[in-house]
Amino acid sequence: MSDIINFKCPACGAPISYKGESAGLTCDYCNSTFNMEQVKAAEAAEKISAESSDMTWTEPTQDLIRDENGKMEGFLCPSCGAEIIADESLGATECPYCGNKAVVPHAFDGMYRPDVMIPFKLNKERAQEALKNFYKGKKLLPNGFADGNRMKEIQGVYVPFWLMSCEAEGDASFEGVNTETRESGKKRYTKEKHYLAHRHGKMQFNRIPADGSKAMDDEYMDGLEPFNYNDLVEYDDAYFSGYLANRYDVSAEEVQERINVRVENSVVSELERTVKGYDSVNHKDHTVRFNSDKIEYAMLPVWMLTTKFQDVKYSFAMNGQTGKISGKLPVDMGKYWKYLLSTSLICFLIAQALIAIFGGSDGFSLLVELVVLLVSGFIGFGYASGLKKAMSTAETAMEAGTYLDTGSVKIMQKSDTFMFEKHWEEDIKSNK
Repeated sequence: MSDIINFKCPACGAPISYKGESAGLTCDYCNSTFNMEQVKAAEAAEKISAESSDMTWTEPTQDLIRDENGKMEGFLCPSCGAEIIADESLGATECPYCGNKAVVPHAFDGMYRPDVMIPFKLNKERAQEALKNFYKGKKLLPNGFADGNRMKEIQGVYVPFWLMSCEAEGDASFEGVNTETRESGKKRYTKEKHYLAHRHGKMQFNRIPADGSKAMDDEYMDGLEPFNYNDLVEYDDAYFSGYLANRYDVSAEEVQERINVRVENSVVSELERTVKGYDSVNHKDHTVRFNSDKIEYAMLPVWMLTTKFQDVKYSFAMNGQTGKISGKLPVDMGKYWKYLLSTSLICFLIAQALIAIFGGSDGFSLLVELVVLLVSGFIGFGYASGLKKAMSTAETAMEAGTYLDTGSVKIMQKSDTFMFEKHWEEDIKSNK
């Protein structure tokens, strides 16, 4: 009996793989499609048949290949016998020699068995198209990058994630300021009233995700959020057929600090949202406590592509359920400076024309020219920086507001205390 699972077509016996677009398993040979219940029933029947017909005494076989310390190094493909090199976290793969889809169930036994998973919904063609669209409109993309990106090598991967739920309780203090201004004669009088606002409340966060794989960049995985948890199903290794899969090698304890930061920031933001009636509000201090928690181990679908351009590695990820892209494109700094300078020049020339129209010859002065030059440069810098920022959608998540149960928010204590008042005056004429 093999330790490697191959899901076979109940009709012809050829390999079958899970297709997210049809929510079923499709035969690679006869194109027959089966739902999960049909495949499991056929698998169970084949297992019963094999067990009842095997009347020979044999030593137990083991297709997993381990080193001298017992660590898994790979396994033998049950279809062609080829040795496939793999690390311990591997759970599903494809044989590079015969194309056989294989699942290693031992990788997900015991504490490595996921609680839930989201099956792939988008196929490889959709992933390729999404990546092409991600390139479009990127004005700073180097010439030739999109042409040599090896898009055919996109791989579907089930990535291990920890889904963390908790009730958080927090205290936060804020400084609220109200400003009054009046003018009398050539003077402007300003009065500021400062208040100390204190808020105490609690709220529930559900299934904040954090990837549990060292091989996956945290920024890239954060950039794929959010997943739609309505599609969560109980773990079934049949969904792995046709995709790669790794078990976690980053523990729940190791990702808790990332989750804590997100929850803490979101609690403060939610409490600050209740501080109203002020012209400005500044956060002063806070404390946050976690009263309860729940941790779920999940496998979530991700399309991955890693490519090289000018000897630099670039990676891209796509949410296999929603199609959201996360990645960092290379920036052509020559194009960056071209857009910065050209935009600045256009703004400068437009400003010169407006000064000539409305100010005449008297509108030009050294001070005015310097101001126009600075403002034009600032606009050019802002435009070029915006183009540069658009080249990356991978970003570390710092809040967890998406996972907040808004109905659970309870403000138990609210107080606003007047602290002090500030006055000053200024000469109106001096500001003209």
